Amino acid sequence: MTDTTDHRAEPWFWGADTDRCPHGPEPEDDTTAAWEEWTDRHPWSPQDVRVCLDAPMGAQCAECSEEHGENVPWANCDERTTTPAA
Repeated sequence: MTDTTDHRAEPWFWGADTDRCPHGPEPEDDTTAAWEEWTDRHPWSPQDVRVCLDAPMGAQCAECSEEHGENVPWANCDERTTTPAA
């Protein structure tokens, strides 16, 4: 039996560099109020990319996503039938 402790629903967001982000690209001048405002909505993800907090992707299973090398929605988690939703 597979240990399913790492399989859980996590909120994921689209990248800041995608067309799903409504804010446009990161401002070039990092000393402006616009840059501060932009970075507040675009934190770094654990994968070292900026994500847009206003562009939710929905719940994903990080463990399956890592195993498969692509985003795996929580509904498609390999172990979801034995793992309680978060």
